Parts: sequence; C-alpha cells; structure tokens
Amino acid sequence: MTEQDQLAPRIVLSFQDYIPPFDGEKAIRPMLRMVPPRFVSGLHTIVLTNIAALPHNVRERKRLGRRRAVWKHSLGYYIRSWKGQPAGITLLIDNLEKSWGRKWLRFGITRDAALAEVFYPELARHVHRIHPGEFEGGGNTTEKWSKQLKRQYLRSRYGVLQWLSVPYAVAIWLIDDIPKLYRRVRS
Repeated sequence: MTEQDQLAPRIVLSFQDYIPPFDGEKAIRPMLRMVPPRFVSGLHTIVLTNIAALPHNVRERKRLGRRRAVWKHSLGYYIRSWKGQPAGITLLIDNLEKSWGRKWLRFGITRDAALAEVFYPELARHVHRIHPGEFEGGGNTTEKWSKQLKRQYLRSRYGVLQWLSVPYAVAIWLIDDIPKLYRRVRS
C-alpha cells in the first residue's frame, strides 16, 4: 500500500435493497487522485449509499446552509468532525439516479459529470473547514473550489471530448429550437 493510499479516505459502499447502476468505488477513486493530499487530510470516509440504508433520524434531519433541505431529498452531504467522530462525505446514489436516470449513469462521461457535481462541492466544504484562513469567504469559496476541482477532473479525464462538446451543444440547441421556430412560422 502506497503512502498516498494510506492518506486517502476510505470508500464505503453501504446499500440496502438497492443495486447501483455503476461501481461506486471505481468511479470515486480517480476523483480523489486529482485532489491534493492536504485537501483530503482529516476526511475519514466517503460513503456511497441509498436512502433506505440511512437511519430514520438521519433521513428526516434538516441540513444547514443557505438552502435548508431534508437530507433524504439531497444528493449528498458533508459531516464535519465533531466530538471525536471523523469527518465524512455521504453520497446518495439512488437520489442521483432519480435526478439523472439509470441509463445515463451507466455512461462514463455522464456518470463522472453527475458524481463530480455532487462530490466536489462536499469536498470543497471540507477544504474550507480544514483550511479556513487560506481560503477566505463562505459559500462562494466552496462553489469556486468545487467548480475548479470538477473542471480539472473532467478536463484530465475527457480532454478530447471537450472539442466535441461545442458542436454537440449547438446541435442540441438547434434541435430544441426547431419546433419553436416552426410554430412561429405557422402562426
């Protein structure tokens, strides 16, 4: 086991009556490799789970922050270290599947984009918590760091595809606008 593997947080798969559409550990491990080791220091576990596996009191707990939502409706959350308990990140894969669709999470690029959209903001909260003086500000700082980490990961993993994304986005935009233009012409 290398030194970096010893510093990396443990990835825990904890599903109850649910089969995820992808291998969670295999998907999260490359995302962790992109993050400098000092940012993940103090982060003990990354739990990939579903709502049914959470205890009832956790499912009904409200999360703090700008948008107070019940945890059972969120895609993931960060638990800071408190009273001797280590810090951790929990990702709710079944909620991610509900928002993206099972078939989309089977494709590498959409799965990685969806996971990065959930994982990196929670990791940015941890970074902001353990390095408070280094990164000023509150939520905007975590948003900035999560976007930067996500962009860095997706570019390193799918750099060639970014050249294809612009024509693809234009094609999707045109396909969406053709019926609207047709209705305008007909009326």
